[in-house]
This record gives sequence, structure tokens and C-alpha cells, in this order.
Amino acid sequence: MKARICVSVSGTSLTQLVGRVEQAERVGADIIEVRLDSLRGRHDLSKLSRAADPPLIATNRPQSEKGSYAGSEGERLKVLEAAVDAGFEYADLESTTETLGKVASALCERGAKVILSQHDYSRTPSQASLKTTLLRLRKHEPDICKIVSTAQFPRDNLTILDFLDHNHASSSMVCFAMGKAGLWSRVLAPFYGSSFTYASLGPGLETAPGQPTLDTLRRIYESLDLE
Repeated sequence: MKARICVSVSGTSLTQLVGRVEQAERVGADIIEVRLDSLRGRHDLSKLSRAADPPLIATNRPQSEKGSYAGSEGERLKVLEAAVDAGFEYADLESTTETLGKVASALCERGAKVILSQHDYSRTPSQASLKTTLLRLRKHEPDICKIVSTAQFPRDNLTILDFLDHNHASSSMVCFAMGKAGLWSRVLAPFYGSSFTYASLGPGLETAPGQPTLDTLRRIYESLDLE
């Protein structure tokens, strides 16, 4: 199988974001996550959806979820709605979102595929705890359940990958561990059932801890004869 890679891009200006979306397509991204939380001001987001053919994920991460968006919750969600209206195929919605079910339904009605995401920024919970999280996310019937932990130790890679292996058949999932120690979970996630894994455009352009570059992932897969 060929691992699907989502390249995550961020920028403070629309011009910068458009350029990075175009670059992500040129280097072979299967999906492109556009981090809108660093974007300053209001913009015509259709310029982003027209910049590349791969599906786009709109993400507007609040500061409470280690993102950059500092505005109100209502304004944050309006940005996601505007992105969907502009042609983004996916919307990443945090599980901590206020009135989660209502917001998820509204995005679906606009035509978005919803990625319902849960991030643990300090540790990798037990498999029982991860399963409880998955069941909670499933209640909202998202298109993809995204469960991301943080690896403190190498064994955390085994925990998250085993959890993914045993649960992906009943739900479309994206699952791995962040942090330097979690690199191998990012590399191997697609082969354990993750719909895709994430990469950056290049060094210094990471949007999450431990995120490898697309080039690094491709070289690892080629060396393992997985491309």
C-alpha cells in the first residue's frame, strides 16, 4: 500500500499560504492541511481552494489547543465555515468545541467532511482511555476520528499503534503520537490503519511537535520499499 501524506502548512498572510499550498501540491502531498489560525485579517479563502487540486483541510486551532487563534469562539468557527463555503473539503473540529454536536452538524450541512480531533499534549493514555475517547467522538458521527497523543517514551509508539490497529476497522481514523519520541508512530500509522499521516513542507515549517518533513517520510518509505 502507498501511505497517504497530509502536508500541513501555516502562514500569516494569504499570499504566503497560497504559495505554500501550491508548493505542497508540487512536492506530492495527497492532502493539504491549511492552518488558518496564524492568518491575520479577513481574506477570500477561495484563493486557497483554487491554488491546488488535492483536498484541503481547514484547521483553525485556538490557543487553548496549542494553536494561534486568539479571537472569540464564535469568530473562530465562522472562519471554518467560510473555508468550507470557499471549497475546502474537510474541517478539523476540536472535541473541546462548545456546542460540539451543533457545530459539527452545521459544517456537515455546508458540505464539509468533519475531522473530529482530540489531542493530548502531555502524554499517551492507556488503551482503555483511548477507546473511551474514540467512543465519545463516534457519537457525533464524524467522517474521521482523529486521536493524537504525545509520546514521552518509545513504548508509547506501540501503545498508540496497537490501539489504531484494533479500532480502525470500525471507524475512519487518524492516530499517532506527537513529540520527538513519537516519530515512528507518525511513520507507521498508515500501515496500522490511519487514513493518512502528517508532514511539514520542510525544516522549520512544522505545525506540530515531532512532525517530520515530507521528504523525510518519502525517503523512509522508499528505504523500506513501501512507496
